Amino acid sequence: MNIRNFYWLVVVVLSGALLFEWTSEKKAAAIESHLVLADSMGLIGLGDGYAVVENEELFVVVSVETGAIIETRLKKHPVENVSGSLGFRVFGSEPAFNYYFKSGFTGAMPSYELLESGAGFIKLRDKSLGITKTVSLSNTPYEIYIKDVAEAGVNGKSYAGLYRTGGRALDLKQDALSGGMMNNGSYLGVAISTDSEPYETIKLNQLDKQGGIEALSRSGWIAFVQKYFFAALLGSDENIYNFYALPSEGGLYRMGYTVENSSVGSLVYEHEHRVFIGPKIRKDLMQRADSLELSIEMGWFWFLAQPMVWVMDKINNFVDNWGLTIVIFTLLIKLVFWPITAKAFTSMAAMKKITPELNEIKERYKGDAQKTQAETLKLFKKHGANPLGGCLPMFIQMPFFIGFFFALREMVELRHSSFGVWADLSVPDPYFIFPILFAFLMVLTQRLNPQPVGMDPTQAQIMRYMPLMFAVFFVFMPAALGLYMVVNTGVQYLQQAYMYKKNNASLE
Repeated sequence: MNIRNFYWLVVVVLSGALLFEWTSEKKAAAIESHLVLADSMGLIGLGDGYAVVENEELFVVVSVETGAIIETRLKKHPVENVSGSLGFRVFGSEPAFNYYFKSGFTGAMPSYELLESGAGFIKLRDKSLGITKTVSLSNTPYEIYIKDVAEAGVNGKSYAGLYRTGGRALDLKQDALSGGMMNNGSYLGVAISTDSEPYETIKLNQLDKQGGIEALSRSGWIAFVQKYFFAALLGSDENIYNFYALPSEGGLYRMGYTVENSSVGSLVYEHEHRVFIGPKIRKDLMQRADSLELSIEMGWFWFLAQPMVWVMDKINNFVDNWGLTIVIFTLLIKLVFWPITAKAFTSMAAMKKITPELNEIKERYKGDAQKTQAETLKLFKKHGANPLGGCLPMFIQMPFFIGFFFALREMVELRHSSFGVWADLSVPDPYFIFPILFAFLMVLTQRLNPQPVGMDPTQAQIMRYMPLMFAVFFVFMPAALGLYMVVNTGVQYLQQAYMYKKNNASLE
């Protein structure tokens, strides 16, 4: 090893050590701050003017006066993977953020008082208007029923809405500590499903530009989509809904529906709204409403990513470990694409075998491009080599790998799932094991690949340091993606080495 390479190795090691120390301190500080908040909430309580409804899955806070659901916590999905952590918030507020649910009748502005409370429900009433609201938790996990009743009827429409300021989800703001840049890349916006358009999305900033959207549909749903956990208003086949999403007004975005009356001018007496607040687990969402699983945003290749999640779920039912599931599924993908991969590596082996002759032709006919091209094509034909043979099969596989990439990025099942020394596969590898292994395997792979004839020295130098650049990239990626890339690259190296040996091509 020359002094320059040794210098860069020292720089990389020291940088990794400093990054490890910084992320460890930041993580510890975040956990400490969160636990202090949890203790203070337990001591202070909610105070007057609020009522709580809860079961094993949900902790729901309701403003008694307005009847709005102002905070929800998912008990089985803690913010931090430590004892004493509070559950993840979907609804809630901070100094610069607010997100809540409200329902009622258009034109009516009741001021409620607590009328009754019990196991899993509360009942509010505005005596002067004769309007009651019952908030109850369903036997179906993560669902809330809100029943609004006007005893004498009201001349308006039933409505339900989500009200939200801009910004990222409340408990997904820890950047590298909650999934790194992958969280910032996840979709944030409104999604609507109707009988004419199963899935339509719009981001908040686009709402401001387009002036909002509106859609009339029997059944359907509307939701604000974010990473891992979300809230959705689920419609019923018995009603026609006017779904809407409106631009920001006073910093607040509004999305929801009004329920169309059966006859014009008739009084509305009651309506029961169904709200889902919980994790984005594909097999679960499919059972709740048509197309609700599409709220797990998986990019352009969602039609490939969705089946992949289904297969991984089946595998995990047997192995009960998501890290091992990723390893097994990656091996299955490599096995399925082996016929294509074998052809690609056979072509690359042929190219590597004739590389010395290609360099000789270039040197012999320097300055005569036409002769160089003719002799090169003759050599390709003689050995059955194709410079594109190693590329095209890889392009065929690319959509599947991209789909798998997005599937891993969005799967809430990986959050706080452990695999060996990795306590949480949804956050970056704290020990940098996967980035280092990936860089090492890339170096080995580079040695196998035939170097293009006449490559510019600058390009050669860039290619030399490419593994290091990719390793830095994966320092900020969730450990699940690092695990996938290490297994995928490792198996690919073994496959390539096998085909080179079979075709008598050099491994150096």
